[in-house]
Amino acid sequence: MKIDGKKKIIIIGGPTATGKTEIGFLIAKRVKGEIISADSRLFYKEITIGTDKPPEWMRKQIPHYFIDIISIGEEFNVYQFSKEAFLKTEEILKRNKIPVIAGGSGLYLRSLTRGLFSIPDDLREKQKEIRNELEREKTDVLYKKLKKIDPEILKKIHPSDRRRIRRALEVFYLTGKKMSQLQKEKGKYSIEKLGNIYYFILIRDRGEIYRRVEERIEKMLKCGWEEEVRKLLEKGYKKYLIEKGPIGYREIIGYIEEKTPYEEMVRLIKKKTKDLVRRQITWFKKENGLWINVESEEKTVEKIMEISGLKNVN
Repeated sequence: MKIDGKKKIIIIGGPTATGKTEIGFLIAKRVKGEIISADSRLFYKEITIGTDKPPEWMRKQIPHYFIDIISIGEEFNVYQFSKEAFLKTEEILKRNKIPVIAGGSGLYLRSLTRGLFSIPDDLREKQKEIRNELEREKTDVLYKKLKKIDPEILKKIHPSDRRRIRRALEVFYLTGKKMSQLQKEKGKYSIEKLGNIYYFILIRDRGEIYRRVEERIEKMLKCGWEEEVRKLLEKGYKKYLIEKGPIGYREIIGYIEEKTPYEEMVRLIKKKTKDLVRRQITWFKKENGLWINVESEEKTVEKIMEISGLKNVN
């Protein structure tokens, strides 16, 4: 975290249900900043209730970017995000505004703070060939291959995470370099080139986070989450909801298809979300941010403003 210089970039990270959306909004409002969402769940237009998107009134008061930008059937990966968010950060700074980057998708935040490598254009055709070959293999076979090539990266990948296993193999076969090695190298789109980064990681008492998780899920269900899923199923989005939908969509589908009782569906959503919180906390412990315990939104905003050297803009 840098502490001098004129151009400032604020990052608000942390696990689910710590108040990132609200605190990021309040900071942006006080400094006339603009918000870049680093939450991969918010990219998709079709899924709204289960992603807890910032409400319309917030988005009308403060510009928000990377929300509702694509259909759930389209691809938008972390490499595309890294490039576009870098360019958006640069644009905001050129207008003498302060970018406030907020979200709980740790990898997406890391792509901006550290940068990510990308596949050169002249290797795109070869990439398709390799991907097609890997897709024919079973997940356990791919896992064994990766274990021989890059055991270090497997510390971060679950044995059943076929997509990330395949991606690590794909990168090695294309570049001859291990993904664990490439991740340590600075990428082209690291925002530290643009200004001084003030990276804050919000945390609350674990019991308080879990309570907020349960309240949020209950609220989502009361606001028509099930009905949203039913309409999307009618439109033929089941495949995409299962593949890309955040926690809850798959479980609600199970209930709608009468595979899971309602009470069990709710229990599973709450349990899996709390499991996500634990994984997020573990992830953020590896990041170079300043942890702030959220006692209240107002006190947290004041603390961030003070540490960052920000001033209210009338």
